Amino acid sequence: MPPQSTSALDNALQTLKLDDGLHSPLSVATEHIVSELLKEFPEQVIEADHPQYRALQNSYWSGYQKSLKPRCFFQPHCAEELGRAVALCAEGRCLFGVKSGGHGHFAGQSSIEGGIQIDLVKLKTLQIKRSEGTVLVGAGNTWGSVYERLQKEGLIVVGGRSANVGVGGYLVGARYGWGIDNVRSFEIVLSDGRVVTASSESEPNLYRALRGGGSNFGIITTFELEAYPYNGMWGGRTMIDSIHARQAIAAYQGFVKMQETDPKGHTIFIATYDEGPLRLLQYMVYTEPQGDLPIFENLRKVPTIESSLGLTHYTALAQNIAGLQDGVGHRAAISTLTLKLDKDLLNFAYDVFVKEASPKSQYINATMEFHAIPRTSSPAGNRFGLERADGHLIAFLLIFTTSDEQHDNEMTETQQRILGRIENEAKKRHLYHPFLFANYAAQWQDVFESYGDANIKFLTEVANEYDPERVFQCLQPGSFKLRSPRRIRQAKA
Repeated sequence: MPPQSTSALDNALQTLKLDDGLHSPLSVATEHIVSELLKEFPEQVIEADHPQYRALQNSYWSGYQKSLKPRCFFQPHCAEELGRAVALCAEGRCLFGVKSGGHGHFAGQSSIEGGIQIDLVKLKTLQIKRSEGTVLVGAGNTWGSVYERLQKEGLIVVGGRSANVGVGGYLVGARYGWGIDNVRSFEIVLSDGRVVTASSESEPNLYRALRGGGSNFGIITTFELEAYPYNGMWGGRTMIDSIHARQAIAAYQGFVKMQETDPKGHTIFIATYDEGPLRLLQYMVYTEPQGDLPIFENLRKVPTIESSLGLTHYTALAQNIAGLQDGVGHRAAISTLTLKLDKDLLNFAYDVFVKEASPKSQYINATMEFHAIPRTSSPAGNRFGLERADGHLIAFLLIFTTSDEQHDNEMTETQQRILGRIENEAKKRHLYHPFLFANYAAQWQDVFESYGDANIKFLTEVANEYDPERVFQCLQPGSFKLRSPRRIRQAKA
C-alpha cells in the first residue's frame, strides 16, 4: 500500500509557496477576508468568541475533522453570497474549507485550520418540480430530511444510505445506478464568484467533469435530481452469529448476481466489532412494497439472531444505518478496495479482517462492509472509468474508529495491512480492479489515478478551463485533488 501522505493543508501551503510567490503571512490575507465578510454579512460570520463557534466545530462526524480550528465560519444564504466569499478568498489567496454535512473522515476533508470555513448549512432548497420529473436539493440538506419530505409526496431520489450524511458530500445509489448519474444539473459557484448551471445543454464539459471529478472545479450549491415514484418498500436488517459467515457470504454472492435481472433489490454485508464481540449484519432492501421475493431467499435462509425485515420506508432504513455510524466525534479511519465478485475471495477478505482486527477490538471499533458497485447502463456518463465488461464489482470498505489519538497510527497501519494482503491475493487470482470510490477512500489512496489516464486528462483540462488560477486545487485543500502531492514534489524539483 502507498505510504501515508502529508496533510492536505500542508500540500496546499506547499503549492502556494511553489506556484504563487507568496511572501506575506497567510494570516494577513485571512484577516482581511474576515474583515470584508464581517462588513458585508455581519450576522453570518461566526468567530471563535461567538457562542455558536464551538457547536459548529463539534458538528463534524469525525474527531479528526473537528480538531481543526478555522479562523471563522461563514454561512451563506444563497449561491451569490457564497460566490462573493469565494471571490474574496481567491483574490487574497486565502485558504478555505467547505462543509455540507460534515461527514468526511480525515482532517481537512471538509474542515480547515486557520482559514475561512464555509458552512453550507443554510442552503436548504428543496423544491419539487413535478412537470420536470426532478427535485432541486440544496447542498445544506441531509439525506434524512430529503427522504422525509419526498416520502410524503410519493417520490424518491437516489442518494446516500445514511440519514445524517450531507447531500453535497455524498451521492451514490443502486437501482438507478450511481447517484451522480441521476443529477440532471448542478448549480455551481466558480473560482471567480460566478454562479453557473452545468447540464448536458449548458456547460456540458463541466457537467461531465462534475460526475465524478469531486471538488476540483467549484462549489456545488444545488443539485437537480431525477425523481422517481415511490409508495413504500420492503427491507430491514438481520443480525447473524459469526459461525454462519460462510453461508452469509455465499448468499451475498448469489444475490449480487441476481441483481442483473432485478435491480430493485439491494443488500450490504457487514462484519463489525463496534459493540465488542464480532457481529454480522445483513441489510436488505427492495424498492417496492413487496415481501418474500425469491431474490432474497438464500439471504433469508441464513440463521439470524434478530431480524427487522418487513414493509418499511426508506427514512427508517436511513436512520437505522445512521445509528450504526454512531460515535460522532470519534477519530475515524476509512479506506477501500475494489474486487471482482468471487465467493472465495470475499471469504479471504473476511478472514483477513477478522485476523487483523480482532486483537485490536478492545480499543478500535473495526467494521468491514461489502457493497455491490452500481452497474450503470451508461458508463460513459461519469468519470469513474468503469465498463460493464468489468462484470460485478464489490467495494470492500473498512471503517475504524477510536476515542484515543494514541491509536491513530495503528488504525492506519492495520487498514493498510488488511488492504495490502487482500489486494495481493486478488491480483494473484486476477480478481483485482483498480477503481477507488472517493467517498470510501483514505487520504493516502490515489482516487483519481484509479479513473484511468483518459479520464484524468479530461478532468485536468476542464479544471484548467474553469479554474485557471487553481483556487480549488490550492486554496481549498479538502478531499481529493487532481494535483497530487507526488506531482507537487516533482514540480519543486
